[in-house]
This record gives sequence, C-alpha cells and structure tokens, in this order.
Amino acid sequence: MEYGYTLITQIKIYNTDPICSIDLNDELLMFGTMLGYCGYYLIKPKEKLVKISEKEDEHISATQIRKNKLCIAVGDEKVIIVERNLEENDDNIKEVLNYEDDSDHFKHCERTFCMLKENLLFSIELNIPKEDEKISKKNSCDWSVKNIDNNKSFNGEIEMYNFWAPFDFDGKLLIFVEFLSEEKRNFNIYSCYDKKYLKKIKLWKDKDYIGHISHAKFLGEKNKKIFLVHSYNKCQIRNMEFKLIKEFEHRGEEIIACDIYWKKEENIQICLVDINCDVFLYKEKNDEEKYLFNLHKLNCIDEEIKQQKFFSMGYPYFVKYHKNLIAISTDQGCFLLKKEEE
Repeated sequence: MEYGYTLITQIKIYNTDPICSIDLNDELLMFGTMLGYCGYYLIKPKEKLVKISEKEDEHISATQIRKNKLCIAVGDEKVIIVERNLEENDDNIKEVLNYEDDSDHFKHCERTFCMLKENLLFSIELNIPKEDEKISKKNSCDWSVKNIDNNKSFNGEIEMYNFWAPFDFDGKLLIFVEFLSEEKRNFNIYSCYDKKYLKKIKLWKDKDYIGHISHAKFLGEKNKKIFLVHSYNKCQIRNMEFKLIKEFEHRGEEIIACDIYWKKEENIQICLVDINCDVFLYKEKNDEEKYLFNLHKLNCIDEEIKQQKFFSMGYPYFVKYHKNLIAISTDQGCFLLKKEEE
C-alpha cells in the first residue's frame, strides 16, 4: 500500500474497445464501452463482476446509478434499465426506450450525441462539419428530452455553429462551447425548458478571452455554479452570470478528466486527473488542491501493468470520485481504488 490507496479491481478491456462511461457509488462501479460491452463491479456485500451485455448494437453513451436501478444509454435512443433485487441477488433487465425504425435511426445516429441525467435522456442531432469545411456557420439542430420513467418527451430546435462541443446537462440546462476560430469562441448556457439561450458569452481575444476550454460542469443545485478547465491546466469557478468566483492553476500537467462530488453544497470537491497519471482533489471550501497519488507509483497495481501507457490513445477519459473511492478509465481499462482509513 502506498499513498493510502489500494486497488479493488481493474476492469480489463481490449485496446480497440475503450471505456466511454462510468458511474460509482458505495456499492458498485458501472461501466460501458465503445463496442457496447456494459456491466458493473459489485463492491459490497461481496465483490464480483456482473456482465449486463457483452455487445450492444452501438456504444454505451451513458451509465447511471439510481438507487436500486441501473440505467444504460445505448447510442442515442435506446435505454436499458437493470432493476436490482437485493434480497434474491438477481437482476431484472428491460428496455424502456428503443428506436422504432432501424433504417431511419441509422441515418441519424452517427451525428447524434446524448447525455443522461436522473430520469431524463437528452439527445441532439449534431451539425457536423464536412471534411473540407473550415469556416464556421450557423444551422438549426433538433434536440429532444425523454423521460425514461414514463416515456414522455419534449423537443425543440437550437441554432448553433457547426464547430461546437457539449459539456454538461443538468436536466434543464445545457452548457456548450462554439468554436468560431482559433481566437474566437462562445460559451453558452441554453434552457431546454424555456427553449432559449440564457447566456451567450463571447470569449474573444479582444474581449473576455480565456484559452481552449476542455472541461465544463455544473456545480451544486440551489446555488448553481460552473466549473471549467481552460488552457489545459487552468481552473475556474464561475456563477451562472459567468462572473469569476475563484480560479487556480492546477499543479500538474494537462487535465484530461474531472469529476464533481458533494454531499452538501458547501463542501464541493473536484477530482482531477492529468496526462502524467497524477490525481488531485480540490476542495472549494478551503480553496486547496491536494495531491493524492500517481497511478504508475501505486504498489497495489502490478508492475507489468504499470509499464504500459495509461493515456496515450487519445480517447476521452473519465474519473468518478465518491467518498473514499476513485474510479479512473485508462487505456488499460478502469481502475477502482479505495482509500484506506488512517
């Protein structure tokens, strides 16, 4: 044991099948891959790996733990619910949403992006630039929000530029960035309920310029804020008017994954993983970034595995932080680690 963390398990994957979604609580780690493999690792009462599906038709776009239900979004329209029977130690697996027309679905699925929040599945048909298209231009994009509990939905259209990146959806609000050029980008807060932009901030070099934004997430519920990472390792917390509250420069290298955890809004913690395999924990209350460990230096991981590269394939990587547990997706699969009591 080193740095106070021990390895619970390593979810192994093929190099051609990266993990694209994880979720974590006290009892289990959920995961899903690009080729449609999904399952969970039970932490307690007894450790075991449970496979939900070895191959779905499309990638696992989201995984979510909801009490005794596990939700898996497949591609952009299909949702699987796993109802866990804790007494009988058995699972009931059912599809609650699916596409009705295969041919119509596959016309759109390659350019559709989705996010799952609680019982709401948000999906948007992206305005993807053509290969030779270099100039940003506006187009209308169709979006929908579907309730996976009652199958009700509402939808709309949003006008946006063709070079853009979605970051977070809280059930009502969507935050995304439009890239107009190397020097110009817009930070947007859009309300799906009101079907309108709440905020469009021009981050231009002759105005409120900040560097390339790689991560942006909502913080809190009642006093909602935004956490973002720009210029690879610079972090900011802003209010919903986009006014700066706090900022700090990450002490490590380029940040490749982050996660927000809180039980109370006055005790928000942000877990950061950088390209050098260093893991940090930032506590907003103390305005302090604490170094936790480096994956390559943990004695609990086999030396043969530590000789491999963890973040070299260029995939999106993910981290989940929950109390004394941390799950990190890498090129070698997903590592689940537990902090030992001091």
